[in-house]
Amino acid sequence: MNERRAEDRTCLNIPGMILVDEHRTLPCLIADRSATGIRVTLPNPENLPDVFILTFDDTREALVCRAAWRKADQIGCIADVLVTAWLVQPLRRPPVAWH
Repeated sequence: MNERRAEDRTCLNIPGMILVDEHRTLPCLIADRSATGIRVTLPNPENLPDVFILTFDDTREALVCRAAWRKADQIGCIADVLVTAWLVQPLRRPPVAWH
């Protein structure tokens, strides 16, 4: 079989989460990643919208992704934007001045 990918891919097999909208998330497995795309395994990828947010459980990285192809239990996507502002940051309380 001929390899059609333009970029080498890195096998990851790490847990992730797909944020479909503000009310719905789906657990997934991030199978591999290259400079140009990501392959994600999950049941029923045909139910996903064309654009969604993919988060990596281990690094807390979040990417806005666009679907490139779909198979029975996988979706290939292109990461358009790295999202960082919306992630929950640790609470930083200002120092308390005691009088």
